[in-house]
Parts: sequence; C-alpha cells; structure tokens
Amino acid sequence: MKTAMSILVACMATFACAKAVGPVPLEDAVFVDTEASTNVPPPVCTGDPHVFSFTMDFAGSSSNAVEIAFGVDADADGALAPDEARLVVGWDCAAWFVRNEAEGETLSEPAAVVAGPQTLSVSMRIGRNGRPSSCAVNGGSAPLFTGLASAPPAWLHDSSWNLCRITSRGVGSHDASFLVSSSPDGLKVIMR
Repeated sequence: MKTAMSILVACMATFACAKAVGPVPLEDAVFVDTEASTNVPPPVCTGDPHVFSFTMDFAGSSSNAVEIAFGVDADADGALAPDEARLVVGWDCAAWFVRNEAEGETLSEPAAVVAGPQTLSVSMRIGRNGRPSSCAVNGGSAPLFTGLASAPPAWLHDSSWNLCRITSRGVGSHDASFLVSSSPDGLKVIMR
C-alpha cells in the first residue's frame, strides 16, 4: 500500500505541471488596415524537462496575417507591445514564418496551400536549463523549418516569458483559434 501511495503521489506531482491555455478564439479585423488581438499568459512549467507546444487553426489567404508572439510584459499593462515580443510565429500572406524579434532574424517558408483552413503546430522539448533541445514545426501535416529540429536556437524559448499576444490582420473571417500548452516530458515513477 505504501508503494502504491508513493507512485500515486509521484504521478500527481509530475502531472501537476501540465497546463494549457485555450482554445482562444480571436475576433475578426473589420478593416484591411486594422488588426484584432488578444493577450493571454502562457502556461509555465519550470525546473524539470517539459514539452512546450502551441497550435494555431485559422482560415488563411494570400492577403491576411495571423501570428502568436511571446515575450515579457515589462510595463505590466496586460498587453504585449511589439518591443516586448521576443518570438513571433505565424502566417503572413501565404508564407509561414518564425521571427526572433530581439535580433531581427526571420525564417520564412511558402505555404503549400495558399488559401483555406490552415494549422500551424509547434512542439519544443525544453531541458532543465530552460533551453529547447528539439523543435518540430508543422504547417498542416508538412514539416516546416526542419533546420530547427535537432539544433534549435536558444531564442525559441525563454522561461521568463509571461504573456503571449495573438493577432490577426486583414479583412474577412479568419476563424482563428489557438491552444498553448506546457506539460511534463515523460513520466517519473519513484518507488520506495
């Protein structure tokens, strides 16, 4: 009985870190030169290795943009300003992108399907040091940015990020929703 209780407590402690935000719906922009955005705190797991992932589902076109930005809300106003963003990932006029805002570096790939339903999914394994050890990015079922897979740069994740901004630009329904999650990497079983 004591062994079973120890295993149960270890499992509960491991999964206590599993957190998700979303799905977060996004209102449509009314005019071409306006945007719709919302800000939410991302789920955080610190210490043990974990998986940080996010998914964007939206209606893409050659004239709209949908993105998610992560950073630190330095002025604590509840809105992630452009100069507070560090990582921005998304869709811009039928191209996928990953942008390091601090360094101004952007990776971009054209979309295989230009218009219609789109899904972007990003999954990163985060080590004890808080840095990504692997990264998988997919546009639908097609892998994107394969150079990030085995040697992801440190700027892809920072455990100090406390806010993410989800933004859409362009006219029409984007049918956008987002899910951001952080969960333990693996299962820990401690038996005594």
